[in-house]
Amino acid sequence: MTPFGLRKKLRGLLGGLRGGAAAAPAAAAPAPRKYTVRFEVPDGSSYATSARHDDSLVMASGRGPQPIATGCSDSTCGTCQVEVLEGAGALSPRTEHEAGTAARNKVPDGLRLGCQTHVIGDGVRVRIVNVLGAEG
Repeated sequence: MTPFGLRKKLRGLLGGLRGGAAAAPAAAAPAPRKYTVRFEVPDGSSYATSARHDDSLVMASGRGPQPIATGCSDSTCGTCQVEVLEGAGALSPRTEHEAGTAARNKVPDGLRLGCQTHVIGDGVRVRIVNVLGAEG
């Protein structure tokens, strides 16, 4: 073993030459919280996907076979409408931006915008109004 290799091995065992004690293992980053979200589709089918904490419903639906349709990239169109069937308390509250977009686009009162609605807990079930790629 070369002197460099020996020093490296000693530093690893002793935690460096400063403290003398063995280095504590690095703390693992906590795993991101994940929740199951159930999507009901207009054709009568349904599917479940996994959502990380604070994922939008659009992002979570994109992990499934029939994602929510979106028509813009800046949350102004109102295309990504969903009806919350269960778990409203596990979703982010409606923001002023979402309310304004919904009003401008005449989104019915009982619906949320999937791009602006974020998953913050478990037990969410929503009905997708517009499925990506579906004729309507």
